[in-house]
Amino acid sequence: MKAIVRLTKKITLEIDERSEMETLHKAIVLTSPKKKCNVCGNLSDLYFTSNKDVEGNVYVNYKCPKCGARSKLGQYKAGGYFFRDFEKYVPKSTTQAPHPAGAESGTVPQKS
Repeated sequence: MKAIVRLTKKITLEIDERSEMETLHKAIVLTSPKKKCNVCGNLSDLYFTSNKDVEGNVYVNYKCPKCGARSKLGQYKAGGYFFRDFEKYVPKSTTQAPHPAGAESGTVPQKS
């Protein structure tokens, strides 16, 4: 079964699956991303983004322009898609906290 779905004014997709249910599932999920950012409460101007990592994995996100949070498009192992809740990216710190005295050797000084 084929279905043509409009995601935005600029993005239209053609979905072609053997199973009618798979076609309907993909059309419904892709045209129904979350309408409200659960991080900041924004309701307007949410938009799609995508990126590809060095290993070739493709990531599709629905992004909030107000706070920068993203709702990632997830994929079930058995097939099918879903949108996750919005979450804000927080990079991991590259600096490490200092170790207490003696922690490097595995011994910590005892208080007297």
